[in-house]
Amino acid sequence: MTNADGGDKDVDNVIRIMVSTDNHLGYLGNDRIRGEDSFVAFEEMLQLAVSEDVDMILLGGDLFHHAVPGQYALHKCLELLRRYTFGDKPVSLEILSDQSRCFHNAVNESVNYEDPNLNISLPVFSIHGNHDDPSGAGRLSTLDLLSTAGLVNYFGRWTDLTKLEISPVLLRKGETHLALYGLSHITDLRLIHLFEEFKVTMQCHTENSTDQSAEDEESNWFHLMVVHQNRANRGHKQYLPEELLPAFLNLIIWGHEHDCRIEPELNVKRDFYVSQPGSSVPTSLSEGESIKKHVGLLEIYKNKFQLKPLPLKTVRPFIFESINLSDMAAELGLDEGDAKSKVEKFARMKIEEMIERSKDRLTGHPKQPEIPLIRLRLLYPNESYMFNTIRFGQEYNSRVANPADIVHFKKLIQKSKAETINLDKEAMKKALEMENTTRVEELVDRYFDEAQGQKPLKLLHSKALAEITFRLVERHDPNAADNIVKFYREKAVDHLIDALPDEENVDNELENFRQQHKHEDLLKMLDARGVKKETIVPKNETNKTTASVANTSIGTAASASARGRGRATRGRTAAAVKQQLDVSIETSATRSSGRQQTLLNAVGRNSRSKVASYVISDDSD
Repeated sequence: MTNADGGDKDVDNVIRIMVSTDNHLGYLGNDRIRGEDSFVAFEEMLQLAVSEDVDMILLGGDLFHHAVPGQYALHKCLELLRRYTFGDKPVSLEILSDQSRCFHNAVNESVNYEDPNLNISLPVFSIHGNHDDPSGAGRLSTLDLLSTAGLVNYFGRWTDLTKLEISPVLLRKGETHLALYGLSHITDLRLIHLFEEFKVTMQCHTENSTDQSAEDEESNWFHLMVVHQNRANRGHKQYLPEELLPAFLNLIIWGHEHDCRIEPELNVKRDFYVSQPGSSVPTSLSEGESIKKHVGLLEIYKNKFQLKPLPLKTVRPFIFESINLSDMAAELGLDEGDAKSKVEKFARMKIEEMIERSKDRLTGHPKQPEIPLIRLRLLYPNESYMFNTIRFGQEYNSRVANPADIVHFKKLIQKSKAETINLDKEAMKKALEMENTTRVEELVDRYFDEAQGQKPLKLLHSKALAEITFRLVERHDPNAADNIVKFYREKAVDHLIDALPDEENVDNELENFRQQHKHEDLLKMLDARGVKKETIVPKNETNKTTASVANTSIGTAASASARGRGRATRGRTAAAVKQQLDVSIETSATRSSGRQQTLLNAVGRNSRSKVASYVISDDSD
């Protein structure tokens, strides 16, 4: 993480921001035990913002759990915002951008602390998420109501889904200039189509800037973006790849994903950092939600930043544990006698242990609920291990906050090993005996020509493997295998979505794909896409006022999107097609470890930097 040097900064030049995402106000509002949890955590965040004397609060979407919140949830939110954001303290942030473009639905189309009829001491800036997105007559979000009331500065809202133009809110405090970009939630599939059609544009700050000195001092600008989309790969076009966002950004605050990964992670491809604060209240009993909840104190000085995680002390203790009963079969004697009774006895022992462990999560805060959330997930191989979880949970009615679903049985899927394709020794011998074989890639190509009867490849052409070998050996390109295999897979997924075959016909359709698409054509398309990537505007380039995010698109332009539009509702989904396709890719034997090592080496400029990982999570909401 790039830290601001305390010796070079002072309080008059540092922008201090309280960062929080996915507050989900009103979640389980009618639950007598958990109904107040979201409001308690939200109030703690507001109290931290006041005590830390921040300049503003930045929210990453899903302020409410429902698009049309109940009266109590709306009333409680209004009450808390008025209590902690109104006052006589002057706001030190100066707005430099055209406010009518940034806050179109606000009274006077201006930021709330410049409204002469309001007394704002702590401004709140927010985008909307998928839970509080615009709906109903007039396409209004609850954030529009808060904006009209002067409580929240609602920005980053889209109004035209045929194109997306993202203009920044330009702020200044002393020597520090902040360009704040917002991307409120859009369905991932629709958003990816806009990227592929080159219809997403992010306006550089200098286009709307009224401060010429700020334009001349590019290094003083900090580019901060807040988004609310899937970050983890949940299937073809079902998430927003970080690489689609422009390299001139310094930091991205990522909402929607609920597991807390607030420590900034470096994306080495784009050279920006990503922080995922996670939710402030658990809305599912998943493992990711059991990670301790945090908000962040972000300090920005010129183009440097520091993000300090602040643990929330009012969050209800949550202990999650997953146990594979197959691993416990011998120890518990499940292969003989009454397995169900033995598993139930074991579960009772584990629950007691987890309740005891939850006491370590108590912080001593007077508003923290003491009754914990407990979730024991039991992976079972057969139904003889299962017992009545509803009756079991009734024993803990007064001791846990979720007695009805304290135990969750999950079927253990026995995955059979993928079909192994052995090396055709005879084909290898013939390939080695051929004359004029001077390059490794020629040997690879000839081997697969000889081994055609074995059908070792279901997706890739043999020439693709030869090309990978050539680029690895001759061009020293560690990303060759990854780039070519991924491109083949993207094209194959598009082909399968067009055809939508039954599961038993997927292999036949992949063979049709191989016949219809020559390797040479696919390679030309891949290389052409690489040329487009090279036109991305550099981070410190000052002679251009607009950088198009479309240049970072990982898909081909309109052709891919035209084929994909509207097919999410037809038959099998793209995610299912991709899952089926992954099995075929495994048989292609085209894995490469060089790319990962290269990415790790690229972080060498800062030993404390973290490489952004792309682990599939089930914790977004």
